[in-house]
Amino acid sequence: MIDAQDALRDLAATARRSPGATLVTISTIDVDQDQMTRVYSTDPESYPVGDREKPLREAGDDPWYERVVVQQQPWVSLDVDDLRATFADYELIESLGCGAIINVPVVREGTTIGSINLLDAAGRYDLSSVDAALALAARIVPVLASLAN
Repeated sequence: MIDAQDALRDLAATARRSPGATLVTISTIDVDQDQMTRVYSTDPESYPVGDREKPLREAGDDPWYERVVVQQQPWVSLDVDDLRATFADYELIESLGCGAIINVPVVREGTTIGSINLLDAAGRYDLSSVDAALALAARIVPVLASLAN
């Protein structure tokens, strides 16, 4: 039986190949507690594992929350301008050479339980990249479910 960290590491290695990623983070999401917790990072110095990220919902209108958690659809920022408009940590993201992001929800029994976050250079992603990221999310459901319990 493969352990959770090995499974997350394998998923990140696959993501780096397709759709491609300079940085991969994976988080659990607890909607009831309004919390995201990072459970995996390919750059733990910049994005440490175990960090409780910002509250899941920002005050007022939060397009990321609505799209990823409520609608259970991917969030895609294809360029630096979109990234800057959406992510408060855009300066850190850019300093790592990233200018595009795909966030895909991990959904179990109709509930969003996590997010796979792929970051790479601006212009790196297209619609086929999103499809590849969605396939990764489907693979990791049992692992994130075990970490959320």
